[in-house]
Amino acid sequence: MPARPGMQIETPKTLTEIVVERLRQAIIDGHFVFGENISEDKLATVFGVSRSPVRDALNALQFTGLVTIIPKRGSFVFVPTAEEVGEICDYRLMLEREALRLSMDADREGFLAALDDAVERMRERMLAGDEIGYVRIDTEFHNLFFDHCGNSLVQNAFHLVEARIATIRTALNARFKQRREDSFDQHVAIVEGLRQGDWETVHDVLGKHITSIRADAIDELSRPDPLA
Repeated sequence: MPARPGMQIETPKTLTEIVVERLRQAIIDGHFVFGENISEDKLATVFGVSRSPVRDALNALQFTGLVTIIPKRGSFVFVPTAEEVGEICDYRLMLEREALRLSMDADREGFLAALDDAVERMRERMLAGDEIGYVRIDTEFHNLFFDHCGNSLVQNAFHLVEARIATIRTALNARFKQRREDSFDQHVAIVEGLRQGDWETVHDVLGKHITSIRADAIDELSRPDPLA
């Protein structure tokens, strides 16, 4: 007998999956900075678990690029190079432009409503001075491009760099008030351009939005204490 809607029982998450989620979010939120040593012992103490699920979580996050494991030295939060930032931004721009088109074709009204909601919550967090809250919704805004696009291959391609994009975004937006304000105005312009069907403006603003992150990140990486 096929499962009926609403009757399926969710499989409980394993301890490793929980540690992966919490460590991933902690890195994205900047609780662990670029290049920081995140040893198994340290994380086991922080999360109140044994070393085994921590070790498995670190290996999983190494695959996403958030963690670098160096034999005989330990595990570290990734440190993006200027070249890597450039590659990520080029990759991101290519994917986001296509995801926007697909989302507008697949679910125009639902997509725009979700973007409007995200923008309004970003406005609230910005006015409240909640830097981390703002950046989390900023990340959610861009993830909506892929949530609504209806193409699993495009979604999977984005997931390869999603966490690194979010971490770099936090390091910049949570640190610089002017960047948050400029970023917010660009988000508003993207939504308005989509609503008007003005793809030239959408592509132009999105390009400037991502290019500015690229330039600021590379500038910060050149400093003695980059993005810390």
